[in-house]
Amino acid sequence: MCASSCKDKHQAILSATLKLLATKGFHGFSIKQLAAEAGVAAGTVYLYFKDKDELIVSLHSNIISTVADAIFESHDTTLPLEQQYRELCIRLWQFCLNNKCMTLCKPQFDHLPENVLDDLYQDTWRQLQPLSDLYEQGRKQGILKNLPNDVLSSFGIEPYVNLAGQQLRGTIKISPDDLNTMLNASWNAISTSKIETQ
Repeated sequence: MCASSCKDKHQAILSATLKLLATKGFHGFSIKQLAAEAGVAAGTVYLYFKDKDELIVSLHSNIISTVADAIFESHDTTLPLEQQYRELCIRLWQFCLNNKCMTLCKPQFDHLPENVLDDLYQDTWRQLQPLSDLYEQGRKQGILKNLPNDVLSSFGIEPYVNLAGQQLRGTIKISPDDLNTMLNASWNAISTSKIETQ
């Protein structure tokens, strides 16, 4: 009973943090506001997290875990590398559009203090190991440009998250045809060839 209740409170705090981070930003809410949003006492937050930084790191890890589950769930490493990549991008795009708060939080994570970002960086690549493996395989086969994972992701994967955020805010509208063009463009950005697929 206690374990279930503790887990529920922990999740309620993370969910409330996600909502407030997406709407108010990292510096736009207090622990008192967070506790009210989560439906717990302010002191309860500190039972689970020593400070706001630890809370944000935990939330980020939770988000990356959720993203990884979604995009790698049906990942088939026997497919040609380009097809694997395209399907990962499609699943990421759909996930972002279906999870507004998580998507809109990304810019907040990009501007956290350096020591916090270091913790997030290590945890992110640990959870995105299949993507790292895809990059490594592509470099070895000469299919992908010989660039670090972060650079390949900046050209290939990250634009989907950023553009999904713009679509969710109503500043752009990406059609299915646009998405297919985006898939070709992002593959061309990281690959050593310029072959376009369907």
